[in-house]
Amino acid sequence: MTMSGSHQQRIDQPAQRPIRLTRRTVLRALVGAGAGVLLTACGGDDLDPFASGRQPTPPPSRAGDDAQQAEDAQAQVEQTGSQATSQVAPVVELPEPRVYVIPSPVSQGQTVLLLIEAPGAQTASMSWQGQTFSLLRNEDRFLGFFGIDANAPVGPQSLGVAVSGPGGEQLLWQQTVIEITSVEWTVDNIQIDGPNAALLEPSIRQADETTRLPFQTRLTPQLHWRGVFDPPSDGQITALYGEQRSFNGGPVAEYHTGIDFGGETGTSVRSANSGVVSWAGRTRRRGNGIIVDHGAGVFTGYYHLSEVLQTAGTVVEQGDLIARMGATGLATGPHLHWEVVVRGVTVNPLPWLRLLEFPDPYQELNPLNALTSTNLAKG
Repeated sequence: MTMSGSHQQRIDQPAQRPIRLTRRTVLRALVGAGAGVLLTACGGDDLDPFASGRQPTPPPSRAGDDAQQAEDAQAQVEQTGSQATSQVAPVVELPEPRVYVIPSPVSQGQTVLLLIEAPGAQTASMSWQGQTFSLLRNEDRFLGFFGIDANAPVGPQSLGVAVSGPGGEQLLWQQTVIEITSVEWTVDNIQIDGPNAALLEPSIRQADETTRLPFQTRLTPQLHWRGVFDPPSDGQITALYGEQRSFNGGPVAEYHTGIDFGGETGTSVRSANSGVVSWAGRTRRRGNGIIVDHGAGVFTGYYHLSEVLQTAGTVVEQGDLIARMGATGLATGPHLHWEVVVRGVTVNPLPWLRLLEFPDPYQELNPLNALTSTNLAKG
């Protein structure tokens, strides 16, 4: 039997019709297989390559299409819900931070080290005497230093500590009390004659402090040192920190802000620890001087020098030669005046030279020594 077309087929065999691949069928197969392919077509919903050689077929019934759409919608809802569930991060309850104040109680002239163990926390800060300071982060530990003036009022002083989590939530707000104890400082009566007597004027002293202050109060947010500081000179200690000074028989006007090392003019002066030179210059009261920034608000100052060998911005290592001893400024003879400044407060340098007293930020901590004040963040 002849058919109206370019090919023939036997009557006793059913016609072999090409498989119909609709775009919905193809897309469903690709989505089901997880394929990341985007298919587009112009015109109708038919990707059958033999479409031009076959008779059109009636569309599926409305009821069947509605049922299929409902099934597809339900599957999409289930898939979306599964994805949303998998994307929600589990809530992790962070351990409550532990706060350590070292030493406690603290004496006039001492350096205070604040350590906080807070795994998972993002930031921490402390509030002390009307100022708020950010603490440095070292893995799961936050640290900060502040100094107690040699003539600071004795008795309880308030210290606030705050710790925040990764989302900014407050993990800790703790208000505690630091007990400051007194020290019996000696009183020295020093005779200053000749041209140096003019350097006792309060205005000259104030100008000296104003010049140096910006270079020993800023916060470098990392530690440049690790370990106990070295004495900056091999000379013998001739004057200690905290001594109350009376000049020419007058009332006590100030205290000695550092340690004096004796020696001859030209004697080597070395950096007590690693850091960056923040200032090198001269003032009328201190003479030639140099300040080294050791990071975390800790500085060392070297004064009355005959020669300064480093410039501002120079990186120095522990033990590097930075200056030579002299008698410039208010000095009765060649010596090195060396001081440690913490957050703008001059403190006793001796603990920084002694292993057992050194405020080591990497020391091991005993949880039994943590503060037990109430965490106000939990109301």
